[in-house]
Amino acid sequence: MTLPRLSLQSENYSATGNLAAEGFRKLLGTPGLDLLQTVVREAAQNCCDAAKYGLGPEIHFRLRRLTDEQLAVLRQNVFGELPQPESSEAAFEDFLEREEPWVLEICDFNTIGLAGPTRADRIPTGNTATDFIDFLRNVGSRRDTGQGGGTYGYGKTSLYLSSKCSAILVDTQTEFLGENVRRMLGCHLGSAHGLTSEDGSIERRTGRHWWGIIPEGEIVADPAENSDAADLAAAIGFLPRTSERRGTSIMIVDPIFLEGELVDAETVVGMIAESMLWYFWPRLMSDTDPEKRINVRLELDGQEFPFPSPEEFPPLDNFAAAMRELRAGGNAVEEVRSQRPKKLLGHLAIRKGLKSTRIKLVPEEESIIPATSAHIAVMRPVELVVRYFQDEPLPDPRVEWSGVFVTDNASEVESAFAASEPPAHDDWQPKILPKGEAGRTYVSVAISRIQQAAREVASPSGGEAEGGGGGPSLAGVSGQFGRLLDSMSTGGAGKKDPVGGPLGVRRKNRISAPVFLRLENQAGVKLAVFETTVHHDGRNSELAAVAYPMLVVDGGAANNGAWATTPPTVLSWSQPDGTVLSTEERLILDSYSGNLEVRVAIPDDCAVILKTSLEKCGEQEL
Repeated sequence: MTLPRLSLQSENYSATGNLAAEGFRKLLGTPGLDLLQTVVREAAQNCCDAAKYGLGPEIHFRLRRLTDEQLAVLRQNVFGELPQPESSEAAFEDFLEREEPWVLEICDFNTIGLAGPTRADRIPTGNTATDFIDFLRNVGSRRDTGQGGGTYGYGKTSLYLSSKCSAILVDTQTEFLGENVRRMLGCHLGSAHGLTSEDGSIERRTGRHWWGIIPEGEIVADPAENSDAADLAAAIGFLPRTSERRGTSIMIVDPIFLEGELVDAETVVGMIAESMLWYFWPRLMSDTDPEKRINVRLELDGQEFPFPSPEEFPPLDNFAAAMRELRAGGNAVEEVRSQRPKKLLGHLAIRKGLKSTRIKLVPEEESIIPATSAHIAVMRPVELVVRYFQDEPLPDPRVEWSGVFVTDNASEVESAFAASEPPAHDDWQPKILPKGEAGRTYVSVAISRIQQAAREVASPSGGEAEGGGGGPSLAGVSGQFGRLLDSMSTGGAGKKDPVGGPLGVRRKNRISAPVFLRLENQAGVKLAVFETTVHHDGRNSELAAVAYPMLVVDGGAANNGAWATTPPTVLSWSQPDGTVLSTEERLILDSYSGNLEVRVAIPDDCAVILKTSLEKCGEQEL
């Protein structure tokens, strides 16, 4: 098989001027996120916008080292001609001579690929798609996806900034004028420079370069197509594609994330996983509409990297619970409205729950996952998280809270929030919008109400919402939820008597108030683990420790029978070393004295407290 050799096109300034490569880079602005997060967000948003087949997109992230054979193909068939100026040439030469040449690929499937014509100045009659030229040729094209994840394609700049060579390779399977087509094109952002022509004049170049097929007599590099593109893509290790597996693969050449402090490739993949989870968890939930649900695969140098579901990745399990409540229109969901003009702006739901042990995907100092959740995730109806509003955590460190706000899907509202996003889509900035327009008011009022709601969780005001909100107060007394965990002892929810009897005589047989330790997952069942201590003199062989689990609401403990859900169930009593002593609510003590762990199976989306007591012969001991 003879592989095609791509030719280099270096863009000249036209007589009417062009945007230099340096200006292209600056279009990203100054995102509030680091570069890797921006790359992940931009790529995933583009994938979601391109998923138009009634199926959610598959997104593959592949961090891998090129083989000697793959590197040879890049050296001879793709980057056979290196761009000027010398800084660009040196960056490519350094990569192509590297002993361990790394690349980062972002591949999507179940999407339309980069459809439409390949040249911005040639739009065939009857064609409506311009994805290819918008991504690889034009700059600053307005979105054409209704209620899409992005508004402008500026974030694609982050892909170039992520490469030490400022270069990407793009492989896409798509459709053009009713025909299936495979395309491959290389791109580089260098620096504007000049070359001396034969007549002694300076020929100015913008610093933008493409590698492709240049037809005879022309100067523009078109992408390699069909079998040429497929053969070349396979030779450098891209994932295979067919007409049934449309989509786009983007290779970031020599990713910058592997230099400096981030030298560990596994850490980089873990950070990609965290970024996807933290910003796309609504679209990763198991009950998300299949037309919107994202399927993610991570690969590190040919090996699959585990990617947890948000429902099993604290604190996203609590965010997912709030989202389910919001999607179902539950009683805890609050409408957020503006009064002048009157408009429904969106819906807000906040959940509290026991704090679970975090799953470590990266070293703690590199993680973006908060140790304690005290955040409200905000998003448009496309359900991609724009940002988080953070406030104070709850007083009890064993409990955390999470909230979700989704704008209303009315076009006037959604478009206002979309227009308030900066190029990186990582904030809502009402000042971007014109003064006096309703859209600016919508965004300002919503942000004010979200911030107020966040303050009220840990420090409730008890008053009516300001700024146009029309819902009830979100919480009761600030420390009540935490105190419930401590109040349920042998004396119940009222006055505690941990050691005493009549006249202050210390009991010989007693059990301490349970203390919540952690959450566990056992065969898909969520377990709350509590610790309690039994003091037993051994004289009464019929004495038993009994556990009573209860669901928690914002005002206190709830009668389990009043809930339309599976009640919590005691699964086991065990010693600290894991020895199981009982698999029932009751543990016959015999002569046992010491610490015990009680495991309680709890329903999804619910918090549980535990009451314990000592009983004999079916009666509570006095």
